Amino acid sequence: MKRPIKINFILPFKPRRPAGGFKVMYEYANRLKRKGYDVHLTFPIKTPFMQYRLPFFIRWGLSIVEGFRTCRWFDFDEGITMSYAFSVKDKYVTDADIVIATWWATVLDMGKLSPRKGKKINLIQGFENWDGHEDLLFESYDMKDTVNVVVASYLEELVSKYTDNEIVLIENGIDDSVFHVKREIAGRQPYTVAMNYSLQEIKGSKYGLDALYMVKERVPELQVELFSIFPEPDGLPDWIKFHRAPDDLPDLYNRNAIFISNSFTEGFGLVSVEAMFCGCALICTDIQGHKEYAFDGDTALLVEPGNAMQMAEKICCLIENDAERIAIAKHGNEYVQRFKWDNAVDKMDRVVKSLL
Repeated sequence: MKRPIKINFILPFKPRRPAGGFKVMYEYANRLKRKGYDVHLTFPIKTPFMQYRLPFFIRWGLSIVEGFRTCRWFDFDEGITMSYAFSVKDKYVTDADIVIATWWATVLDMGKLSPRKGKKINLIQGFENWDGHEDLLFESYDMKDTVNVVVASYLEELVSKYTDNEIVLIENGIDDSVFHVKREIAGRQPYTVAMNYSLQEIKGSKYGLDALYMVKERVPELQVELFSIFPEPDGLPDWIKFHRAPDDLPDLYNRNAIFISNSFTEGFGLVSVEAMFCGCALICTDIQGHKEYAFDGDTALLVEPGNAMQMAEKICCLIENDAERIAIAKHGNEYVQRFKWDNAVDKMDRVVKSLL
């Protein structure tokens, strides 16, 4: 009997809380497993250029103690195997037919692996220049015998400037069995707004909160729900409800009429698309990652990054013009239906098979 094709996913580290880029890799692992692949996940304990909170020997000890007994924020399918690796080197990484890595420093290490470790795929989920080292970032786009898979069209254009390697566009997927409209768009209270809160400056949460305080002065009925993997910020008023790592995220989206994203940079912006799948009208910053689905005045309203006043004006516009809010929410929901996991996995399946 012919053995199944083995795919090894190499992650930068093992996260303890939800993270968009990891969630995408995990979803690919589950869904490719369902297609009959033999799937393994590798978590290096040491990755170059990674800023660690704990020293190596403690991280190594924790990996032994924790193992893989639980993952509190993601459910892996039965049969997926996992291992820690001291680093991404041949002696620590399992042999496979295909190896897929994400984040430029992990990809540079993957590029040095022998052919026994598998044909190489670089999953590029954003323009990862926020920590500098752009020369190495661009080098990761041009690894020998590596296919670059990008999640957005602007990344396809960017990466093509630095390599002649094959580039395949596979937009991120959303699980529409989880994220969908449960509460009628037209029946929602227009003054309800949701936002993902982050301590990362590139997510622009400060400006989002500033905008919401401005809106509250003009629209006293305003009700806001924040969700986050981070602790609740100090001093939130009672009209802003805070949810840390909520289990009912689809319900949260469905309780709200408007979703705002204040990011200065996004690879794709998963939470915005999730909100659109659930019927929220999107107001977001005018950045490349959002432009895959946010078309001003049609599927979303766009604002300048860092402009809290403009964000407040756009929120008030949709609250006070319910017909426009409903139209944008419906157009947005219709447009994002193309971003379903079945489509993404079918495309990745074709990429994998083309390499073998």
